[in-house]
Amino acid sequence: MRDGRRIRAPRLWACAAVVVMTALSACGNGDTADTAEAGGDESPAASGTPSPGKNATAQPEPKKMPSAREPVLHVDGKYTYTVQILKAETAVNVPGTPPPAGTMALTLLLRVEAEPRNRSIHAPYAALAIDYPSLKDELNSHIGGVLDGATPYMTEDQMLYSGEGAKGIDSVFGTLQPNTVYYHWAWQIVSEKANLEGATLCERGISDVSCIPVGDITAAEY
Repeated sequence: MRDGRRIRAPRLWACAAVVVMTALSACGNGDTADTAEAGGDESPAASGTPSPGKNATAQPEPKKMPSAREPVLHVDGKYTYTVQILKAETAVNVPGTPPPAGTMALTLLLRVEAEPRNRSIHAPYAALAIDYPSLKDELNSHIGGVLDGATPYMTEDQMLYSGEGAKGIDSVFGTLQPNTVYYHWAWQIVSEKANLEGATLCERGISDVSCIPVGDITAAEY
């Protein structure tokens, strides 16, 4: 008798479970039917399905530096390095001392790397100058024909993601590390009426001057 009760009890529980599941299933079907009759389809948000025209896995476009312009300027001297121009703009606002009345800054975004790459070098900018057709006629106490200033040198990640708080490497007293590409803005004061057609970036202070074309120049956006 005891063995018979042990067998029948699980069977009773199994039957009860079937009854309960059947009832729940019937209730669920009823809810679905009611929703369909009421015209209340599930919204895309409720169902977890992306709305039309949207990709659930889409990511923001990554930031990137402008492409470096050709050719490359190879600078000789106490330290040797290469320079490429990425962007050229005219601006009336630059860090530090603003351009005086009647002048503006011709600003260049530069890519700088030691040559050979495995050496550290003193942070350069004073060895460069921008030449342009009307420069000789415009030289005065404000326009000297040399680079007047520069921002700190930064790596690509610093330039793209650090914002204005990035410290970088001082453009006058700093040292650029080996096997590292750096970027910074450098500028030269020019007349607001300067003829900048065919402007070039050149080495300074040597007899055999090497230059590269500045290329397209746009007005800075503020």
